[in-house]
Amino acid sequence: MISWAPAIALGGVLLGACAGGPAPQGPAPSDLTALEAAQKQRPRDAGLLTRLGIAYYDAKQFGRARDVLNSALVITNQNYPAHVYLGLSYEELGLLDSARAAYGTAAGQARDPAQRGEIEDRLNLLTRKELRQAARVAIAQETTLSRTPPASNTIAVFPFRYVGTNEELRPLGRGLTQMIITDLGKLNRLTLLERERVQALVDEMALNDAGRVDAATGARSGRLLRAARVVQGSIQDVPGKTDLRLDATVVDATSSSVVATGTGSDQLQQLFALEKLVLFRLLDKMGVAITPAERRDLTERPTADLQAFLAFSRGLEAEDQGDFAGAEANYSAALALDPNFRQARDRRTSAQRSAQALRVTPAALAGLAPGGGLGENGPPGGGTSGPGGRGPILRSGVINTIPSTGGTLTTRVGGGGPVSRQPGVRPQLPETLGNDGVAPGLTSTIIIIITRP
Repeated sequence: MISWAPAIALGGVLLGACAGGPAPQGPAPSDLTALEAAQKQRPRDAGLLTRLGIAYYDAKQFGRARDVLNSALVITNQNYPAHVYLGLSYEELGLLDSARAAYGTAAGQARDPAQRGEIEDRLNLLTRKELRQAARVAIAQETTLSRTPPASNTIAVFPFRYVGTNEELRPLGRGLTQMIITDLGKLNRLTLLERERVQALVDEMALNDAGRVDAATGARSGRLLRAARVVQGSIQDVPGKTDLRLDATVVDATSSSVVATGTGSDQLQQLFALEKLVLFRLLDKMGVAITPAERRDLTERPTADLQAFLAFSRGLEAEDQGDFAGAEANYSAALALDPNFRQARDRRTSAQRSAQALRVTPAALAGLAPGGGLGENGPPGGGTSGPGGRGPILRSGVINTIPSTGGTLTTRVGGGGPVSRQPGVRPQLPETLGNDGVAPGLTSTIIIIITRP
């Protein structure tokens, strides 16, 4: 028996995209006008509504995109591209909670783990936006937050600043901040805010280096973060020596009083021992009793290689600047120096996924472009589909149809009537796709290649 395997090849603009050509432009006004006219004729066509919503998104009319996509989802909720583009539209509108909900629904409709992973990576990027938005909201609501007691035992560690002339050591402030957060997080009775949340507030408040070590500013920041205590400090060169000095202060966010201080100095090569010395002094002055087992855990060092730690610190700095590719490169450099540097390995994986998420276009994320998976979870059009189903929208006015095994593929040749093609019968090329989701007056070209296995 001879079996035939259908494959879809896209022409025109999509071929340019596959070949690495320039990104396709948004829809022309005439495209939108035609889609709007078609939608008025068929207001219950979910596929058409989805196409129109995507066209609005591409035209940066995000409010209209949201409304039209929501209408498509009222007709049928099983519409992966609509959920994705709805999430993207909500993001552009600054409605991040709604964007998260839309992506969450899309993840539940993903066709495979790879597609679900792309949504999860997008959600990770969304988290960064949420942190920045939360910082702006906190600043706007500062008066109310100042009257509300912070959560007990919650600690925020602010970025340590480097005070010195050696620019190569400047990223150490980020690394030490992460190191202190990791260490304090080992004590179950303390709740540590993640470094990224604190950094988002620091960036939003545009705190200068001097302000970050001021007790009043630290207390204010703690109240905005709902943290009872704030750890802040600096690392600096010791004049006339090759030593570094580490200063740390714990500030009570309610009273603005200094609860504890810790200071130490040592050679750069003894940086990790210096951090432990200051850490134990802070805990002692805060009255935090630690068990022998906890002390052993706290003495654990993230790496034995100072250069690996410097590369790791540069990676954190790059991440904070949104340079995920640069972060990935620095984490890789850290791992090359110390393959057992677990935090560097974890951060590299996260940076890789974030960098990849930024490279995924909206169409690919929605499964409508190469790399996004065609024909398995797109929006419905008119009528019903067999097991092969009707694929998702590729571009405005273009629909991909995948026939089910052993089924009949119906196409329209040129401007003539429908022609049924049985499996194993080679159609004439090119053909114009006949589909009830295409508006009158619009044509959509698709090349169907039948290949013999």
